[in-house]
Amino acid sequence: MRITSKLFYAIIILFIFNSAIAQTSDAKAQQVVDKAIEVHGGVHFQQSKVSFNFRGKLHTVNQDDEGYVYDRTFKEDGDEIRDVLDNGVFKRFINGDDSGKTKRQLSRAFEDVNAVSYFAMLPYKLNDKAVIKTYVGEVEIKGEDYHKIKVTFEGAGSGDSPDNVFYYWFNKATGFMDYLAYDKGGNRFRAAYNQRVINGIRFADYVNYAGGDFKSKSIATYDELYNQGKLKELSRIDLEDIKVTKIR
Repeated sequence: MRITSKLFYAIIILFIFNSAIAQTSDAKAQQVVDKAIEVHGGVHFQQSKVSFNFRGKLHTVNQDDEGYVYDRTFKEDGDEIRDVLDNGVFKRFINGDDSGKTKRQLSRAFEDVNAVSYFAMLPYKLNDKAVIKTYVGEVEIKGEDYHKIKVTFEGAGSGDSPDNVFYYWFNKATGFMDYLAYDKGGNRFRAAYNQRVINGIRFADYVNYAGGDFKSKSIATYDELYNQGKLKELSRIDLEDIKVTKIR
């Protein structure tokens, strides 16, 4: 069949339109996440500077609708190290001087700064532009009912790992994000504990689980494995000395 120029452009337009639809969060998932953000802190996420200690390193988070700056400082071999991730641009300073090293050279540091701050500020980050949210359904975990949401990412604006997949479980009664799972650097499942509100924002610590003998299974099934007691505790994710300072 001979494709005319008009038909060719029509196909291209249809392809672009369908792609746009495929990368849009569905209404139910968006509704669940919006409620979660509200009960976790709402506008306080955009009006505050957050700092906390994680495993001996001081992290600071500044963010609003226009972007973010993640900052981490610590001592290493007598030097003061400061890592700054400013809207995707990463720099390391040693004793106040720019180290001149690239993000590629410091890829592990970049990933650590990004991941620690990102997880600490959930669920607020789930409304980033690159996030695609899909409602999976209702499930029961430890006798309580949850909304299960799948999260994927568009390539642009999603960091260095747009192919990552996350799952989040939001308590139907409270709206709180009590569980999450991800496949970045190995399958993991996190269960929240020690949830507390500090100056308007709800924070949580997490028990971090690995798949144990079931590590090859999809993280989509990790809620079932957790119910069955088949996941293996790997570590604890504890945020210490949290401070929330109003900036507006």
